[in-house]
Amino acid sequence: MGLLRTTATAVGVAALAAAATAVCVSPAQAYGPTPGNLGCRLYFNDAGTGSSPTNWADSFGLTQTPATPSPGQTVTVTFTAAAGPNNGPVAINPGDVPIVVEAALGGSQSGPVTLQQTNYPAGPIPGNTPTGPITATGTYVAGATGAATLTVNRVILNNPIAKTYCSAAGDRDHKAAPVPTSIVESFTVFGGTVSVTSVTGQTVTGAARAGNVINYAVTGLAPSTALTATLRAADGTGTAEGSGTGTTDAAGAGTGTLTVPSGATTGARTVAVSDGTNTVSVPITILGSPGIAITPSGGGSGTVVTVTGTNWNPGSTVTIGGYKALTGAPPPPATSDPATTATAGATGGINATFTVTDSTTAYVGAQSGALFAISAWTGSADSCTAKTGSATTGNCTLSYNLSETVTAGNLSMARAPGTGNIPFSGVTVGGSVQTATGDLSTVTVTDHRGSTFGWSLVGTVTDFTGTPGGTIAKSNLSWTPACVDTAGATNAVTAVAGTPGTVDAATLCSAPTSATGTGGSFDASAGLTLSVPANQLAGTYAATLTLTLS
Repeated sequence: MGLLRTTATAVGVAALAAAATAVCVSPAQAYGPTPGNLGCRLYFNDAGTGSSPTNWADSFGLTQTPATPSPGQTVTVTFTAAAGPNNGPVAINPGDVPIVVEAALGGSQSGPVTLQQTNYPAGPIPGNTPTGPITATGTYVAGATGAATLTVNRVILNNPIAKTYCSAAGDRDHKAAPVPTSIVESFTVFGGTVSVTSVTGQTVTGAARAGNVINYAVTGLAPSTALTATLRAADGTGTAEGSGTGTTDAAGAGTGTLTVPSGATTGARTVAVSDGTNTVSVPITILGSPGIAITPSGGGSGTVVTVTGTNWNPGSTVTIGGYKALTGAPPPPATSDPATTATAGATGGINATFTVTDSTTAYVGAQSGALFAISAWTGSADSCTAKTGSATTGNCTLSYNLSETVTAGNLSMARAPGTGNIPFSGVTVGGSVQTATGDLSTVTVTDHRGSTFGWSLVGTVTDFTGTPGGTIAKSNLSWTPACVDTAGATNAVTAVAGTPGTVDAATLCSAPTSATGTGGSFDASAGLTLSVPANQLAGTYAATLTLTLS
């Protein structure tokens, strides 16, 4: 008896403020959610007359998807009640009261439609409490075109022991004599069509890119009417893009165009064409900028690269090749890598293999008409592939860069130990100019700079100062220079001896510059002559001779 008492729902709850609604493509064609009333009676064992007549006040809704179906299309219908009827005094368990909604089609459509919610209520319900939101669904197949209606005739709280039947408000036998409710959705079965007939710049009709013109054809729309065409999301909703036009003839058939605007949303889209009342749509893919990816992204000569790409014009031929470093607007100069081709698939994808052989390749690129894309390639000089797989021909090379550092030596000079003192032959004052002689022993100049520069060896001298007194002017000292290659030396140039004459500020030996290189080892020497005046004071005279190498 407890189950009977539980199922005997005394319906009559106030409508809730919010309703549970189903997804609806066109809310304007849906019913509600709207406050309303149903009359109900409880029937025990599904026999005899009903008891507990009551009123079920709630917020009811009725929707269908799609809201405007096409002939032959399966339509999903959803009935909702925001709060559900009130339970009786005894608690009920989940699933005790399945819901059955009997609806009927009218107008251009005919036949019954049954909606169900088998698991109701969703959870345990205490006594004298609303049983909870109702969402019952069912389907039908749309028939002929035209205006139609969908009416809720009756709602059954379908407990197997005690059922409650609800229809239009009123105290009657709702089991045997239901009256259709005012929950009615009006809709139209629409048979219009649209197709893409061509796309400028494409060989297919299922894809387009910015700047392409989409040509379309329609049937079943309003006769002799201007059309508008836009791009919308894949489900036909969202913000419209583009502003295409067209017209229909007296039979409702027509054509038009839509230019894909710059910056149009890429990916799966629809071309939506409207006559102002009805809208038809057809899927299309809007292509973005083409691109490629390569694997691997670097390697030595002979490396086989897998090339994949997206957003190429479907059906187009894409040429893949190697390119040098980019120095200006693309494409950069091509390398000697043998090019290959790929055909873009239905969605604009490509897949190919390409072999890099040129050491100057900096990019692998793909080109089709004005479309171009590149992916960076990092060449390696440390590996190469001579033969691929079972190939019997082919070769590759590895090159080596050789280097050597030649360090510059010095420009220097040296004399034999103990040769820093030069004695002159003595003279005896005799009333006439006399000549004393001496020898500047060998000074060896070595030029190991490894350069193209020359050098010079210049002498300077001081006056001769006597002890206890007297002076002999430096201008009285002269020399006869000599300059020869050092024995056994390999010299790049020939040194030149200075001009015989006064020593001070005179060149003893020098070597010229040479564009092909200078250097070597050279021996310089000189015979020295000192002119002693006729009445020179007797004494010991000394001076300093300095040789400067530069």
